[in-house]
Amino acid sequence: MIRVLQVIEATEGGARRHLRDLAATLDPAEFHLEMAVSCMRDPDFRRDLAGYAARGITVREIPMQRGIAPFRDLMSLFRLVACVRAARPDVVHAHSSKAGALARLAGRLCGAPVVYTPHGLSFLMRCGRISRRLYRLVESVLAGWTRLLIAVSAEECQAALSIGYAPGRVRLIRNGVAPCDAGEVMIREYGVLQVGFFGRLSPQKSPDTLLDAAADVAAHIPQTVFNFYGDGELAPKLSEKIRCAGLSPHVRLAGAYAQGEAVTMMRQMDVVAVPSLWEGCPYVVLEAFQAGVPVVAARAGGICDLIEDGVNGILTDPGSAESLCDGLLRLLRDAGLRESLARHARASLDRHTLSEMVGALEAVYRDAASPGTSPGEN
Repeated sequence: MIRVLQVIEATEGGARRHLRDLAATLDPAEFHLEMAVSCMRDPDFRRDLAGYAARGITVREIPMQRGIAPFRDLMSLFRLVACVRAARPDVVHAHSSKAGALARLAGRLCGAPVVYTPHGLSFLMRCGRISRRLYRLVESVLAGWTRLLIAVSAEECQAALSIGYAPGRVRLIRNGVAPCDAGEVMIREYGVLQVGFFGRLSPQKSPDTLLDAAADVAAHIPQTVFNFYGDGELAPKLSEKIRCAGLSPHVRLAGAYAQGEAVTMMRQMDVVAVPSLWEGCPYVVLEAFQAGVPVVAARAGGICDLIEDGVNGILTDPGSAESLCDGLLRLLRDAGLRESLARHARASLDRHTLSEMVGALEAVYRDAASPGTSPGEN
């Protein structure tokens, strides 16, 4: 039995979904799972904890600050070290940047091997040059204390190699989803056309780019409605912009949605838009594939691993409302293209299955837990 301690601070979005799927699918006959989590970012995550506890998974809550906070980070490290010593894991699996940093420090202090899934390396974000250099430096230093890094996209894999990881210590494991019977691909040729955005209303997801594109699309195709599903810090700004631009007849801020309802909700859309500025391997694209709805998405990170432009989706320039508008108009005007893309997208899910993802992670745990290698060994 291999004991695995999952450590996560980013308890929202894709990392939350990834952990939930992993916990539900790992072979319980071979792997014993425990968790160290923070609910500071999203208190709603406690609903997941109840489900984990019901399955007999030991969960320890350790507050972790999202940003850099030296005193709080030190307190979190002390608590995590105590947790690792109590759990005595064969492998620590850390998710995203803050938990990744703390877990690798704790692993170093406790002699526990750590595997790390960044879900998008921090220095690949669009941020200031100084911040990007700092994040890159931190990741370079911690690379020596990482048994294996799990990249979820080709971009992330190359970025890890660029900061000193040996090829043998980087595994490319893209996200996968379980089979989903969402029904036949349905394409509407007439009536109101619905465009859906699903995600956080945050700078990373760039909903403002879609809103700018919506104004141009509505001018060309008035029978189009844009639905923004999600919540976040940009909600007030978007609401004011909709009011001032007179876009209320064409744009709806629909609020937060349950992650498990995404595929069903997407089925009501004619197109799903993913205008993100940076991404790891976004589940929203895979969910749209499951729903049988064509996708227009920015060329960002792992999106390019999932979408072949013009075959199973349309790719546009990140941050460009004009490029996004062009992609949307191309699809909204051509029902045949929408159907072709949706069918090819459904077929491409065979390359992104949950069983394949979890099987690859189980192999990583076996390798990391095997004796004879040290965390810093190349």
